[in-house]
Amino acid sequence: MKSIRRIATLFLAITLLLSALPEALAATASYTGTINENDVFFRTGASTDAAFHCRLKKNTKVTVTGVRGNFYAVTYNRLAGYVMKKYVTLSASAKKALEGASIQVDSKITSAKTIAQIGSAPRATSRGSSGADVAKLQQALKIKKYYTGTVDGKYGDNTSNTTTVKTDPKMNGITAISQITVPNTTRKGDSGKHVLALQQALKIKGYYTAPIDSKYGDQTAAAVRAFQKAKGLAQDGVAGNATIKALFGKNAANYTFKTERLDWFNGGSSVIPKGATFTVKDVSTGKTFRCRRWSGANHMDSEPLTATDTATIKALYGGSFSWTRRAILVQYNGHVYAASMNGMPHGTTTISSNGFDGHFCIHFYNSRTHETNHVDEAHQNCVARAMNATW
Repeated sequence: MKSIRRIATLFLAITLLLSALPEALAATASYTGTINENDVFFRTGASTDAAFHCRLKKNTKVTVTGVRGNFYAVTYNRLAGYVMKKYVTLSASAKKALEGASIQVDSKITSAKTIAQIGSAPRATSRGSSGADVAKLQQALKIKKYYTGTVDGKYGDNTSNTTTVKTDPKMNGITAISQITVPNTTRKGDSGKHVLALQQALKIKGYYTAPIDSKYGDQTAAAVRAFQKAKGLAQDGVAGNATIKALFGKNAANYTFKTERLDWFNGGSSVIPKGATFTVKDVSTGKTFRCRRWSGANHMDSEPLTATDTATIKALYGGSFSWTRRAILVQYNGHVYAASMNGMPHGTTTISSNGFDGHFCIHFYNSRTHETNHVDEAHQNCVARAMNATW
């Protein structure tokens, strides 16, 4: 009974603390800092995804009022915002005052595997608190998979920016994966309902502990990587096909890749490197086949990977090869790009076993033909059509 009461007391303390976390960043003193690089973002929020007021020049003086994760809270030109710590030079005394002296955390707390092993319930703490009570709170949250940061005994943003399935208002009473509509694939920089669903699912699984904001930022990417590691998937931080299926079940049917426009002469020609293998989907029929990039400067010269892939290409054209343009989607490295192809083997061949005597052309946005060095209207019409298709 004594152990049960201790656990109940601890969870009550956690619940009360999480429900009463202040939103504002408290500041008790200010210090002068110097920007140490050019074009440093002075952001409106403590995140690399946040908008910015302006870019600060090297040697600009700012007033530092607090710490928020990897950012300093600063004021400049009567504006309040945030600058990454590494771009602000402070005196040693100012850094110590802002960051606080290091705290020795009892190893018995950090090695605890259960709530009961932590010991007596912590006293009430809040942002700015430090010491054993904060360490106990952090370790308890970590055991329950609501906290992924370091147990350092400092109540900062990583501790306060923790929500649970029950305390996050964006969960809307959802407690099971089956209650969430399967989202499309998403990646860092995306936002909206699909990211919301991803964050909800990751929170239920215990990988995402920050407040749900429907924005795919650093914390979401980190949660995805942790989930991918646990499932033995490639840890790229992208919520792609395999990740969505692992998270929502192998029969998840609503996911799609976002179709992207690849501007060939604006960095696009190097996205799929020479020698890379990729998959093509024909927009009209849904048939897919694999290819390998051989070369190409004005567009991508490609070859079907196997004889089976060649047979699929011929089937698209009614059983023979053709110069006719077809709208296609190209999937590579977790991305899907709108494109156009012809189906006629010509020129150099490097794969002798595929039954395709030469290579064929794949065009992307603004790519050109080799012969005329002009943008081909028929190919571009197919690229535009492919932009409206999904994988």
